[in-house]
Amino acid sequence: MSIRVSRDSGRTWSPSTRVLEGDPFDILSNPGRYPPCECPRCGGTASSVRALQPASIAPGSA
Repeated sequence: MSIRVSRDSGRTWSPSTRVLEGDPFDILSNPGRYPPCECPRCGGTASSVRALQPASIAPGSA
């Protein structure tokens, strides 16, 4: 598998990274955590995509 990451909405891309089964990368066991988030909210820690769900807001409460 080859991976290229854009952190600016596709304007620029990182170099390709080749990942093979057996490589010491966590991304094959949990691809939802790659690449690690670098936004101020996450502070550079890896976060699962499933953890980033929209909050429920009751109608009329906003």
